Amino acid sequence: MPLLHGIRKIVSNVASVQRVSWFATSVFHMSSVQISIKPQEALVDEKVHIRVDGLPKNGPITIKASVQEGKLRFSSYGCYTATEEGHVVIEEQSASEGTYTGIEQMGLFWSMKPEPSCRQNVRFLKKDITTPIVVTFSVLEGHHSWENLFDPPPKPLATLDVLRWYKHPRVRRERVTEGNIRGALFIPPGPGPFPGVIDMFGSGGGLMDHRAALLASRGFIVFALPFFAYEDLPSTMPDVSLDYLIESTEWFAGLPNVKPEGIGMIGLSKGGMYTLELCRHVPKVKAVVLVNGVTFYSDAPLKYSKGDIENTQFLFEEIQVTPEGIDISNCYQPSDHEFIKAWESEAHILCVVSLDDHSLNYTVTEHFLRLVPEEHKHRFHLIKYPQAGHLLEPPYAPHCRSSFHKVFQFEFFWGGETKPHSDAQEDSWGRILDYFSEHLNRDHNLASKSIQPPSKL
Repeated sequence: MPLLHGIRKIVSNVASVQRVSWFATSVFHMSSVQISIKPQEALVDEKVHIRVDGLPKNGPITIKASVQEGKLRFSSYGCYTATEEGHVVIEEQSASEGTYTGIEQMGLFWSMKPEPSCRQNVRFLKKDITTPIVVTFSVLEGHHSWENLFDPPPKPLATLDVLRWYKHPRVRRERVTEGNIRGALFIPPGPGPFPGVIDMFGSGGGLMDHRAALLASRGFIVFALPFFAYEDLPSTMPDVSLDYLIESTEWFAGLPNVKPEGIGMIGLSKGGMYTLELCRHVPKVKAVVLVNGVTFYSDAPLKYSKGDIENTQFLFEEIQVTPEGIDISNCYQPSDHEFIKAWESEAHILCVVSLDDHSLNYTVTEHFLRLVPEEHKHRFHLIKYPQAGHLLEPPYAPHCRSSFHKVFQFEFFWGGETKPHSDAQEDSWGRILDYFSEHLNRDHNLASKSIQPPSKL
């Protein structure tokens, strides 16, 4: 027994020494690991360079990115193996597994999805664009799976916060309450006048101003124009008045800090219908961008003081119920006379369509373009993105494949595969900036010049 007791004591002492040694090594290891991200503060459409140093030779690590927006928390991760020199450079090395794989410089941003404890199938929206999106990056020892990144999360070797802005701090946001007109105006720094753009979203209603803020940060003066379910505007979409939209557009085009030669408009989904109709009524509209935009009169008669405009019939029998939500892409089958005759204007029109859109069938837009008379076709352009879904956002925003539609009170299946959808967001944004710059600002290209965020605000 004394011998057994002695052996146990020796083993216990050795184990204690080993634990102390492991702890000391871990502390040293943690203190030597560094993550650097440049720029640490930037607009949301700018790429960043992510690098981790101080790692063991060929050591496995996981890099996790997380962001909190309201009650929702989104995260992403990628598993990497350090080089012989003990570093990982995201834009040069391949992620073996994660919410993305391969060499993806911005994969930790666009592949974010709701964490397991949060509501799933939800769209990431920045509600207050006067504050940045704070993205926390964590370096974790070893390769992890999605399931073991949470509850509790592994202790990180290093962390770093990155600030991402829709609105550059020097861009001014003004709430608009001009007579009947409502919305938000974004004014770039400088004396102006600036090329002007009106920004409209879809059937969810309310005011969405993140894209407008980003356009203003790229040198445009932008009016985020809501049309229902905002302040004292009509509470439902069927009550939207074309007169209100015409008044709002003419008011914006006449502002002294808007270039007088003409304005642009950008509309997602239902907003596309209004932008097309407005270019027929307001000659100052010179360039229109439709992002999976409606090209026909849809959903309800459009109220107008000179006579309401009838809508195409919604085919309820064509609704498809899927595990990811309802698919309404075949519910609109407009006849030729129900399309908006945008060619009666002088505007240049760019149609951006996603081929995996389960809300609006892209072939309807193709049919619209076939109706354009030959002498006007040079003003109409089409860009198609395979495997992209309905909700195309500015670059690196998380992909929303399905979400609850607060107006229709159903889960909607928007479609898209995350990687090609993200590629479409990045590519289309550059084309949109170039398109507006070409048609609204021919003297010099403000839109291509980044307003560099300061290192410290």
